[in-house]
Amino acid sequence: MQHQLSNLSTLAHHRRHIQRQQVDDLLALAEYLPKPDKIFIHQVLSGDLKIAQLARLYQRPPRHLQRKASSIIKRLSNKTFKFVAIQMESLPLNVRTTAKYVVLDGLSMRKASQVSGISLYRVRQDMNTVQVTARVFV
Repeated sequence: MQHQLSNLSTLAHHRRHIQRQQVDDLLALAEYLPKPDKIFIHQVLSGDLKIAQLARLYQRPPRHLQRKASSIIKRLSNKTFKFVAIQMESLPLNVRTTAKYVVLDGLSMRKASQVSGISLYRVRQDMNTVQVTARVFV
């Protein structure tokens, strides 16, 4: 019985360590986010403030901030995000702008096209290049 409790304690410790490592990885990748998203996700992942407290601070419904946090975490967890963040310099020059707006900033391809002044067709081609390159390297 004592041995089983010891194993459970060890498993719980490893699980916490893995979760802490995942949070640390996400926080490191958050450095590549736009400043408002970076600040927000640091507040969420650091655990200093609960979503309800952040909701009062941002004057937004808690559900809205929860969805925003989930969306950002999902983006940070994406292998393409990690690839673009780390390997941005290896991308062709003409693709970097699109990769920054779509992958790092989280804009839709249509919005990235409008913001950058690049045609939507070109943005789609650039994103195909990013996806293919990311698959090769990741």
